[in-house]
Amino acid sequence: MLTACVIAWAVQGDQRGRVGSHLVLFGLAFGAYLVALHAAQGISARGLRAAMAMAVLWRLALIPAFPLLSDDVFRYVWEGRVQVQGGNPYAWDDRPESARWEGLRDGVWRGVTHREYTAVYPPLWELACRLVVGLHDSVAAMKAFVVACELALLALLARMVRRRGLPRERLLILAWSPLALVEVAGSGHNDAVGALLLTASLAALDRGNRLGSALAASLGAQTKFLPALVAASWLRRYRWWHVVAALDLALLLLVPYAAAGPGLWMSLGKYGRYWLFNETLFDPLAAMAGGHEGGVRLAGALLGALAFALAGRKAEPVAAALTVVAASVLLAPNVLPWYALWFLPFLVLRDAPAALLFTGTVQLAYLVYPDWLSGQRWQVRGWVRALEYGPCLGVALVAWLRQRSAGAEKATWAATS
Repeated sequence: MLTACVIAWAVQGDQRGRVGSHLVLFGLAFGAYLVALHAAQGISARGLRAAMAMAVLWRLALIPAFPLLSDDVFRYVWEGRVQVQGGNPYAWDDRPESARWEGLRDGVWRGVTHREYTAVYPPLWELACRLVVGLHDSVAAMKAFVVACELALLALLARMVRRRGLPRERLLILAWSPLALVEVAGSGHNDAVGALLLTASLAALDRGNRLGSALAASLGAQTKFLPALVAASWLRRYRWWHVVAALDLALLLLVPYAAAGPGLWMSLGKYGRYWLFNETLFDPLAAMAGGHEGGVRLAGALLGALAFALAGRKAEPVAAALTVVAASVLLAPNVLPWYALWFLPFLVLRDAPAALLFTGTVQLAYLVYPDWLSGQRWQVRGWVRALEYGPCLGVALVAWLRQRSAGAEKATWAATS
């Protein structure tokens, strides 16, 4: 079933004009995925190798396809191209719509949205874009790069699974995930790079290499900002000079782009002030804070407080990471489907049924496309969000009640003994 769905996506390419059929395919793929995870319990080493080979073949099939549901990869390529030509993607004069780059305009440029925006991603990702485009200027090359990072992530997780004594079949949670297939190999999202570096940070913690962990987290935060928040929940595991070294590394990566000045954070500021999509708890936060910008500040403060509280309790790192990722989804003003990718590496290492379910239901957010293509607002309707988040919250509540009941039974047994 998964193979049939991958073939359909690879042949059809762009799914934005056929969201209904895409969701049918994704629903079939996700159902097959859940069955496969159950059936794979106790799988042999040979069987796992065959399953992982299938996962690689699916990704190879999707790399050449037109991006399925997002145009972000066009911006990656364009910003890499600008840098190869001597430009600074954070500089106002080098933004995509600048007349300076008129001679470079082609299908990649036409695929870039919000051309009036300078780069929004942190510097390490921009350096990666420059490297990839310098080797081969194409969307397929950029997709191949993020897939290579995802496969490196799987290899790293395989070592962690062995080290922790977990069942080998847990690797299929990421390897066979329809969300990962659609959003990384299919659409080319760079979250795979940040997830690789954040997982490398966790692996270093497992080995007792706290400096390596801090530096890897710093690199992850220079691709997307979520790794910095997750690493903050591990703060008590670091010494002060580990943190200083991580901050120095982050500042060093800013140097090639420092000439852009305020352009370094201009687009990020606009993203925080104006963008609203697929939110849940952000609406009441904004109401309490007196508006969107106040809601963003309040959400940031709550996320920071949560991370530091987890650090203060010295919570188990994977549990802390899952908590931070879940809170970032619930409190954020903008929740795009590929944000759920950050759950997957941690789900390989620890069960969280509600988060696993969300990696499936989050695709419902793409029901925004029919309305948006007809000229309506870029916003998911309330009933869609209820279907997207409601079942996950229900599963989380059931899991919590079962855990509480099991704890009570254990306490009663201990008292009786």
